[in-house]
Amino acid sequence: MKVAIIGTGLIGNTHVQTLQALGHEVAVAVNRSQERGEAFAKQWNIPRFSITFTDALSDDIEAVHICTPPALHYDMIKAALLADKHVVCEKPMCIEPDRAKELTKLAQEKGLIGAVVFNVRFHEASQHAKAKLADPAFGPVRLIHGSYLQEFHALPDAYSWRYQPELAGPMRAVTEIGSHWIDLVRYWTGLEIEAVSAQFGAFDPERKLREGMMHRGGEGQELSVSSEDVATLSLRFSNGAIGNVVLSEVSHGRGNRLQLEISGTQQSLWWNNEHPYQLHLGKKFQGYQTFTFPFGDGFGQTFRACFQDIYRDIETGTTSPDHIYANFEDGYRNAAVCMAAMRSAGEEGRWMECV
Repeated sequence: MKVAIIGTGLIGNTHVQTLQALGHEVAVAVNRSQERGEAFAKQWNIPRFSITFTDALSDDIEAVHICTPPALHYDMIKAALLADKHVVCEKPMCIEPDRAKELTKLAQEKGLIGAVVFNVRFHEASQHAKAKLADPAFGPVRLIHGSYLQEFHALPDAYSWRYQPELAGPMRAVTEIGSHWIDLVRYWTGLEIEAVSAQFGAFDPERKLREGMMHRGGEGQELSVSSEDVATLSLRFSNGAIGNVVLSEVSHGRGNRLQLEISGTQQSLWWNNEHPYQLHLGKKFQGYQTFTFPFGDGFGQTFRACFQDIYRDIETGTTSPDHIYANFEDGYRNAAVCMAAMRSAGEEGRWMECV
């Protein structure tokens, strides 16, 4: 199957490496930078390169992978769908929920597969967690809480598209890492987040830029950053459960800690992405049991499993009832929660419905 890659940054490399390993032909690469794009195409032996997005919509291309910053997704997804291409898009699918809903409807009308790359679903422990939660022995879910902590945006930090609203959108911690946590909760439990009360922390909004790095003070070019470094969200779920999550991109020592704990009426379970092979199940007065799942090389293997699942449906042109990947409906639901969080934070934490 011939595929086009839009965006040739770090995640674009992961996409093309995975696609080629699965036997798909990446026939076109697109990047607005001629130099970087040509280097990418040469590195991966991609026969065609272009700085023009529409060149990825030629007749021989069956699927388009969108690996660009979030604010660019809507226009690219819509153009690809109108050109009758299946779409695999990096998260978040869209910033605005109404646009995500529009694209979901368009993909359905065209009979095309639309997928959002929430690869965390594909850890082996994640599959077992979902099964445990579905077991009647767990009992109805009552409490859901967790965090997603990273250190990468603690200052000093390199200035990149993530700090530019015209590319990243108005949010950062919520859409970049929080979207993964939101998706995992929905996938595991089958519950919807119906309302959110949020607080955002946008620290050091006035920064100094020197030699490509942002600093708190000293000499350098003045720079303003408006997106949040951290967010705390209180949550109400569709079955009456409550919960919360802490999202931080400035937590020192945390490389990639997505943590999730769920309590039902009979059992609790918890997992975190820094120890992805272990899932813990607790029962009253019995302590907890740890299950271990040896699973390939972790991050890379989740992408391989994710793309295998997506391309099973792309190759048949139909959505399998037992698919695992996040589709455009999931992307819409995710965007609705993120936007509700931003609206809530802007109104001093007032509860907002996720619509």
